[in-house]
Amino acid sequence: MYTKKKIFKIVSFTIICLSTLILVTIPTTIVESKIFKISDIEISEPFDAKFNKEKVINKGFSAAFKELTLSIITTKDKPKIKSTKLDEIKYLIESFEINNESFLEKKYIANFNVNFNKKRTLNFFEKKNIFPSLKKNKDFLTVLIFIDNDKNQIFLYEKNPFYENWNSINEKYFLINYVLIDEDLDNIKLINENKENIENYQFDEIIKKYDLDDYIISIIFKNEKKLRILSKFFFDKKLKIINHVYNDVDLSNQNKLNNLIFQTKVNLEDLWKSNNLINTSLKLPINLQLNSKDTQKIVNLEREMDKIDLIYDYYVTSISNKNLNFKIIFNGNPTQFLNLMSERNIKIDIENEIWKVK
Repeated sequence: MYTKKKIFKIVSFTIICLSTLILVTIPTTIVESKIFKISDIEISEPFDAKFNKEKVINKGFSAAFKELTLSIITTKDKPKIKSTKLDEIKYLIESFEINNESFLEKKYIANFNVNFNKKRTLNFFEKKNIFPSLKKNKDFLTVLIFIDNDKNQIFLYEKNPFYENWNSINEKYFLINYVLIDEDLDNIKLINENKENIENYQFDEIIKKYDLDDYIISIIFKNEKKLRILSKFFFDKKLKIINHVYNDVDLSNQNKLNNLIFQTKVNLEDLWKSNNLINTSLKLPINLQLNSKDTQKIVNLEREMDKIDLIYDYYVTSISNKNLNFKIIFNGNPTQFLNLMSERNIKIDIENEIWKVK
């Protein structure tokens, strides 16, 4: 038989658990499911007797899906999704909104914001045997060297068609921001002094002038109508080199020059994406425990986990008056997870079998 004291303990325990559960649940219910957000997709359609709003919306969905795929998958995987049907795209969409609708010169114009459900989208790519990339923007110090072997001249700034036109070629879905080096006579001197061994030159004297640790060195060699572009790509303390050759090149033709710059940037984007692939086939279960009374840490942990693309899913498995336990499904290895938590100032004790947030 329960005494009043025992009943009070049971009621108190229940209240503690329920209040903690409410505090934990609120952030995940208020915040939408993890999404890939594609913004400001402009769609225009003739506004006449045949105008169909549903057709316009479908057009917005297709355009948003195209931009999403361009930003997170590499060129070699594009053929795998070429025949994606509209119904498949619609299934991936979590929500959308239409902004700035207007009617100008017998045209309907509107901007679309489309949110793709991240879990469904990752599952979709996995079924297509595609590992998408983290949508990770990055600044790179960029050195562009143009070597005209026909004239036996080397150009860093002036008369370098790539330097002069590089930043005019850009797309919304590009992840790399190219920070071109400033015009500097010392840099020209250094390049000229090392032009005979330019492919092996380390460029340290130029790079150390800037605050960026990661850089791209692209050396463009012109021989008559043939162009070779050698790019040294340095990031995360690793160096990767890519080499592409183009025939029948006419740099006096602005369209052809623009296409060359665009293709060079696509090659660099692919290299950057390949370094940030989400291995969706790897689903590592991680059990993480917190003090159930420390609501601020719980809220902060959920907020940060929502920002990490490598976290496929997470949920509460148990709760008591002492502890709250999360199950996290992670597309990576334990070291990656701990590094990502550390970057967000979340300290985890891994000394015991159960990992705990300090």
